[in-house]
Amino acid sequence: MPVGNSDKGVGLWAGQTMFTLDNVNQYVDWWHEVLPGSGENFDHEGTLSSFIFSPALTVGISNYWNLSFTQMIGSRYMGWNGDTTTIHHRDEGTHTNFTNAIGGYLGDFKLLARYLFLNDGQGAGNRFFLGGGLIVPSKNTLTSDPFFLSGEGKTEHRHFSMSEGVYKGVFELQYFKKRNTNPVFIGGALTAELPFGANKYGYKASEYYNLSLSALTKEIPSLKIALSSSLLLRYSTLAYWNGKPAPNSDSNTLTTGIGAILPSRFGGVTISLQKIFFLDGRFGLVEGDVDQKVSAYQLSLGYRKVFDYVIPWLDPLRDL
Repeated sequence: MPVGNSDKGVGLWAGQTMFTLDNVNQYVDWWHEVLPGSGENFDHEGTLSSFIFSPALTVGISNYWNLSFTQMIGSRYMGWNGDTTTIHHRDEGTHTNFTNAIGGYLGDFKLLARYLFLNDGQGAGNRFFLGGGLIVPSKNTLTSDPFFLSGEGKTEHRHFSMSEGVYKGVFELQYFKKRNTNPVFIGGALTAELPFGANKYGYKASEYYNLSLSALTKEIPSLKIALSSSLLLRYSTLAYWNGKPAPNSDSNTLTTGIGAILPSRFGGVTISLQKIFFLDGRFGLVEGDVDQKVSAYQLSLGYRKVFDYVIPWLDPLRDL
């Protein structure tokens, strides 16, 4: 199973059910010196930590259609390490309310339907799926522009939240191939998240496009684990507050990872250590002759269990 995407690469037959749980723990450490012309006389430095859990349930509606339900839960926290604290530079987290934010641990809910064009089950062969669905935001979002782009006087504010507060369409294409020789499982997925429009607070989220590739080895008998490698390219377009571009909202990132898969009678468990490269945009390099550095790492855990139980009214063999 692809690390960090426990529901990818598997198609269920009619009546089957599957539970997956993905956990992403991200840590970003950043610093840059005083920005010329900013009016600030101190370096900027801090850390951003994210702890995200995404439990999901997938049901085989038929031998060709699967339906998945995913709920994101977690928290994000930024620690400001600079010598000077201001209304713009300080510690902040997503779990509590603030003047321009509704706090909480609940993120977005996703409903996704997949059509299984090719599905060779758990044996060797091809898996080719197309999917589409809806992302429903939680109320835990920003309620006003944290950049004050309309020129209003700056007040205390928060910069991020658990949800972007925007309804989105989500689309995906998956292709994976299982073989009898190494790498025994190889493939990838293309996904897109497209906002329907601005929310009631005036925020229109970025469009997100992801290309993920992964490969898995056979189980190593002496270790009783399989090894994995992964690569993720992510592109986001500009976001907008009240029709004005949000700073650093368009970005390109590259994430590479290595990991291990531990099979058991209770289900498959994955663990992966990943390195994030901010090519531009969010946490990308500040333009100009400015000393700066950023490092980002991610620990991803996953769990997948396909249950033996078959839902009776969906079982095509119930009358045989």
